[in-house]
This record gives sequence, C-alpha cells and structure tokens, in this order.
Amino acid sequence: MSIDERGRLEYLIKNTSYGLPYLMETWQDPLGIPPAVWATATGGTGPGTVTWSIAEEPYHKVILAGAGNDDDTSRLYTVWQWQLAPGLWGINTFNKLLIMEWEVKMANVSEMDNATCFLGLSAVNNATRASDDIAGFILTGDALNCISDNGGAETVAAVGGPTLTNWNKLAIISYRNVIEFWVNEAMQARHTTTPAPDEDLPDINAHGMFYLDQEALGTGLAEIHIGEVSIRPGVLL
Repeated sequence: MSIDERGRLEYLIKNTSYGLPYLMETWQDPLGIPPAVWATATGGTGPGTVTWSIAEEPYHKVILAGAGNDDDTSRLYTVWQWQLAPGLWGINTFNKLLIMEWEVKMANVSEMDNATCFLGLSAVNNATRASDDIAGFILTGDALNCISDNGGAETVAAVGGPTLTNWNKLAIISYRNVIEFWVNEAMQARHTTTPAPDEDLPDINAHGMFYLDQEALGTGLAEIHIGEVSIRPGVLL
C-alpha cells in the first residue's frame, strides 16, 4: 500500500528522522546560498545564472535562469548526500525512508530543454534528465512528468497537469521497493520493484539536484524558482 494522504504521511514526516542528517532550507541567508550545504554551477554563452532573491515576498527563493542562448545552463545542488535505497532497505537496515520536498514555479517553460532539465535526487552532482541513477521530476512535451532511472533503464509517468507558472509543492517519498511522486499533497505516480514489472528504482547516495537548460526559442528567458526545500531520512515505517 502507498502512504496515505492523511494521517500516516503526516506521522512519518514528524517522527522518522531521529538523529539523522536532514536538511530544511528556507534561504534565510541574505549573503547568498550557504556554501557548506549547497553548490552552484553555470555554463553557456550567457552564461546561465543562479541567484538568491526576495523579490516575491514572503518567498525567499533561488532563481535558476538562462540568458537567452540555447547553451545556457544553471545548476543548484546539495553538497551533502542522502541514502536512497528502496531496493535494499529492510529489517536489517537502519534507514528505511527518504523524503525530499520543495516549492517550485517556472517561467517560460517552452524555453526549457525537455531532454535535460531535472529536479530531484541524483547519484552525481552534475546530473541531468539524461543521466543514469536519478529519481525526480522532468519535462515531457513541456508538461511535468516523473522519472526513476536505474543504470540507464527508466520508467516515466505523467503527474497530472499542474500549472507550472504557479507555485507548486513537489515531493519524492521512497521506502522499501517504492518511490512515490507527489504534487500539491496528492500522490500522482508510484514506481515499484515488487510486484513486477520492475520500475527502475535506483539505490544511490543522492544529491538534491535542480538543473535548468535554456532552449532559446525567442519567447522569453527560462526560469526555475526554488522555494523552501526539505530532505529527511527516516528510521520508522
């Protein structure tokens, strides 16, 4: 059974991270993005940019943006890593759960490269949608989808139709043999290994990863706005 939307999910969120390394980022530091926890990378002709902003109060946020060139890239990712191991967690493991959730909105989605943009968890710190060993959210036909990839084998599913230019809350919830993908407090997809078919769940040390690749179609600059972010493991399920 999946984690239900009432009661049990709230219980897990409140009671599963005793003493474990968790992250709760509200972007409170007016000097910028905390370098002990987060790293950034930009590239391309522009190049792309990653900036801290309170231009939309009360949101504190980080904006990933292109500069209008089709090679502009911007990346925000955690220096820290968390265990994502739905294929290994069980009665002999301490960790049994990982939750990542964040607030996000986008601008000029048609300017984003669907082949590479990615939001979620990744095994390497330079991951894109095309990388192996990822779990998170992607774009397909400029619509939000989710993906789990294990060594290059992948499962992709639609996640409803949220308006991407609004603020949305996205979540990845993983436990034994399961990765769930949630949008605005509702589960939209559930990938499993048991029962068959195997839906390609990775077992990795995972970075939190946000990556934007500008397509430059001429209608505006692509942007991904990242609000509050939480990543927390759990020991109870």
